[in-house]
Amino acid sequence: MNLDWSRLRAVVFESDDWGLCAWVPDLQARRVLEGTPAYRSPAGRRYGGSTLESAADVRHLCDTLASFQGADGNLPVWQANTVVAAPDYAAMRPPRFEEEPLPLVGLPDTPSRWSRPGMWEEVRRASAMGLWWAELHGLHHLPESAWLGALRRGADDARRAFEQQSPVCAAVEAASEYDPTEPAITRDRNLTLAFERFAHLFGRPPASLCPPDYRWDDRLETEAERLGIAALQGKSEQHGARLPRLRRLWHQRRWPRFGGRRLYLPPRIAFEPLAGDARTGVAAAHRAAREAWGRGQPAIVSSHRVNYAHLDADASATGRAALRDLLERLCADRAVFLTDAEVTQLVTGGWSRRDLGDRTTLLRYHGVPGEAARIPAPAGARSGHFAATGDDGARIEVSEGRAEVRVNVGTHRIEWSRM
Repeated sequence: MNLDWSRLRAVVFESDDWGLCAWVPDLQARRVLEGTPAYRSPAGRRYGGSTLESAADVRHLCDTLASFQGADGNLPVWQANTVVAAPDYAAMRPPRFEEEPLPLVGLPDTPSRWSRPGMWEEVRRASAMGLWWAELHGLHHLPESAWLGALRRGADDARRAFEQQSPVCAAVEAASEYDPTEPAITRDRNLTLAFERFAHLFGRPPASLCPPDYRWDDRLETEAERLGIAALQGKSEQHGARLPRLRRLWHQRRWPRFGGRRLYLPPRIAFEPLAGDARTGVAAAHRAAREAWGRGQPAIVSSHRVNYAHLDADASATGRAALRDLLERLCADRAVFLTDAEVTQLVTGGWSRRDLGDRTTLLRYHGVPGEAARIPAPAGARSGHFAATGDDGARIEVSEGRAEVRVNVGTHRIEWSRM
């Protein structure tokens, strides 16, 4: 394989919490809940203004991305780690809350106070442009049993939040969806349901998983591998690990690293411009990306939704301005922008593909020049051709849902035809 990660200068923007109906749906809910323990905590001070993205949030973020171009001529891509469902508050019956399992509303639908007209259309538009790529974050991001237990006990903060169509309370903040403290049967069920709903929503299965709040155990990894999820995010940040700083340094020096057939992505580079901490600002993220390239690794930049979808529109604008600054620096370094799925395919097979809508595929090839590589073709594709490849010897033949391609090392666009 001809792939030299130190020369490729790859960047993956991993961004958690998209699709999550939390922390609060609106300003009224924030005013009601700001005195509760979860909102007075360090996490609450940081995330208390976090809300479900609007159509404008998605559009403004993608407009920022679209004003840049990677060294390979392609636009930056935003990997939105997505939560695919929310509690169905209308179907839950206080004070007993006896519903089992938890009733859900699945994206693109939402609970009533979380309605965001036009948001899903913006996500689809951005996906077709190659600016947006969803991966799996979770079913609903909640420690379901802990939350229902708090509601059934009559915990004041849980009940007050429920009245505002928010799940955030002290019991929820103390655990997470795949936390080992949750019953194993619930975790297994929710992971399988999340996988199925994601595949239905996006027309493809997830290739990468970021467990919420980095709380999980070996059982989750085994179940994720059984479902066919090829990459796991945040292993270096996993909650509860001993000697976390030494562990992170050890992971930084081991690439690529697998657990079974699962690729562990390199340690995340925190880019949280609204946190007000220089360690997670533009300069620090840029420096860490260069250091990752120097180690022969892709730079995995983690930036949560709260920086770009906030109840305060000025805060969102501040986050986008910082992202613009970081993109300018990365593009000046001739970075290219990938997803977890592309990184995984390049590591394991020497090539990667990412569909841009249903007619175009972005192919990255780093195998032996001119040697045949077989890749999946879109459903119904009868033929394909390379668009502006600059490779006179490029060839493609489509048969029975597979395409045999022969190209030189580099990035190529395939246009598919169903005629």
